Amino acid sequence: MSAIHGMLGESLALLYLLVAAGSYLRRRQGGLPAWLAGIPHALLAAQVLIGVTLFVRAPNIMTWWHPFAGLLALAALGLTILLRPRLGRANATAVTALVVAVLVLTAVMIARAR
Repeated sequence: MSAIHGMLGESLALLYLLVAAGSYLRRRQGGLPAWLAGIPHALLAAQVLIGVTLFVRAPNIMTWWHPFAGLLALAALGLTILLRPRLGRANATAVTALVVAVLVLTAVMIARAR
């Protein structure tokens, strides 16, 4: 389960960078379809559930910054709602995906530094 958690985390960083780029490039067409942008969100939720399970089982293996960054990435998805009136749907999705990608990369770097 730990290996799946690690591979999924690294994959999520790439997926969110792709969503950010795709939303930005398709901003004139309204951005990416909602189902396509939603796939990484579902994977992020699964990643956080796996991570919380691993952290509860062995809290001393990882510093608390790692799960904090993961939970913050999940919470950052709410930025889309706040940014949509100001930036539009596609740009809000792109900015949010970029923020989430940075937080996921931060969590990955924390895990690799242990």
